[in-house]
Amino acid sequence: MRILLLEDEESIRGFVRINLKRNEMEVLEAETGEAALALAETEGPIDIALLDVMLPTISGFEVCERLRARYPRMGIIMLTAKSQEEDKIHGLELGADDYVQKPFSPGELIARIKSLYRRMTPVTAEHEHEHEAGAAAESRAEDHAAAAPVEEAAVPGVAAIPPAQQHALPAYPYAGIHPELVVRPFRLSVSERKLWKRDREIILTPTEWTLVRLLMERVGESVSRDHILTEVWGRYYVGDLKVVDVNIRRIRQKIENNPSDPAYIETVWGYGYRWKRGVDE
Repeated sequence: MRILLLEDEESIRGFVRINLKRNEMEVLEAETGEAALALAETEGPIDIALLDVMLPTISGFEVCERLRARYPRMGIIMLTAKSQEEDKIHGLELGADDYVQKPFSPGELIARIKSLYRRMTPVTAEHEHEHEAGAAAESRAEDHAAAAPVEEAAVPGVAAIPPAQQHALPAYPYAGIHPELVVRPFRLSVSERKLWKRDREIILTPTEWTLVRLLMERVGESVSRDHILTEVWGRYYVGDLKVVDVNIRRIRQKIENNPSDPAYIETVWGYGYRWKRGVDE
């Protein structure tokens, strides 16, 4: 897995780098947004970009927006200040798949990266057993780690968080393999991780694709925000339900003829969302 790490503080960048490499990830480092964009262009392909928001020149938001436009299927995680709620929402609206609040623990960050990467990776019936075994092993490791003492990190912006409060890998993408889903006028391919509306491909981010699949597999059923959050982002997601609403809004912009009056993804007020049954224009 190749990671682009954009962080201007050397102490944080170095600490994150060490932990990424310990997890057998290749790390490309940048101190500025311009350097990160240049690395993405010259050293690609990159699987996941970790983008700090506050930078000396162009912001992490601008980098996110430009990376998303250029590389629609790249995974993007924003590193945001805990007190800046608007930063989280803004990053998601620009196309980020997830965010991690500072201060964060290395364990939380690694779990978020692995969770996103699993959403990005095509899964076939032949590989289902392998993925389930891997998820079970990581779950056992988390349970074992929960009993271990927690040590505070000595790096600004990085903190230790008890494993029980960290982000667990979602089970949903490996719960059952459907090679293709057809809910007219849409066709979703699991092996290719692509969505078409009639003959036109709809370009989705990894998180958007997983969310669409979840709703299409339950066409006609109301799915709560809590359930969506658990299935797509994981059991111990450290965030709020707005991440679901922002992603639904982004999906509607791509699939609906009139996003303000959606024909396919219906809001179930006070509960969640439902992919309407029997809608074919």
